[in-house]
Amino acid sequence: MNKTKIEWTDYTWNPITGCLNSCKFCYARKIYHRFKKSFKPEFHYDRLDEPLKIKNPSKIFVCSVSDFWGKGTKQIWRNKIYNTIMACPEHIFQILTKQPQNVIDIDRIPENVWIGQTIINRYDYKEIDGNNLKFISFEPLLNNEIGNYRFPADWYIIGGLTPKPKHTIQGVNLILSQACYFGIPVFMKNNLKPIWKEKLKQEFPNIVTRNLRCSN
Repeated sequence: MNKTKIEWTDYTWNPITGCLNSCKFCYARKIYHRFKKSFKPEFHYDRLDEPLKIKNPSKIFVCSVSDFWGKGTKQIWRNKIYNTIMACPEHIFQILTKQPQNVIDIDRIPENVWIGQTIINRYDYKEIDGNNLKFISFEPLLNNEIGNYRFPADWYIIGGLTPKPKHTIQGVNLILSQACYFGIPVFMKNNLKPIWKEKLKQEFPNIVTRNLRCSN
């Protein structure tokens, strides 16, 4: 488990590594290939107890180099991870997926899990059973195909493709205007600075309510 530079979380925890989804913009796959490592899904039993060692309540990003519900992962792996999460009720565990259609174990997911979905455009969005989506990460947003659409979540994250952001300013503005209208807090990652000259909004859902008023 590592203290991370990812601004919207505190730690990354990778009891599962690797993914078979072959996303075009996957930074993790590029890193693994650079070091000639296999990127097939693998479960690491020796990492299961790592969150138990963190004393202060923290936000923990689960499986930052894999997809928790991705092809090739197993339910028995998820169940063991859920056991650890339930043993750490003081922490928030943030799980992002690009394959929400595979989230079929809603009844087993602990309450201190925030389910997130990564979206490149509007058509990537798929409803998760029971509408249990906590946050959406728009990264990278490559065009303006977001439209006037309310994504049903409590928090929006906007981030650029590293090392060079690929977002359009128009796309970012669309998300910000929707978030403002619906009172949804937004966290803009620092890698948007090359295209965004104003102050970045870096809000969290636990400190900003749905009654947030727009300030222009």
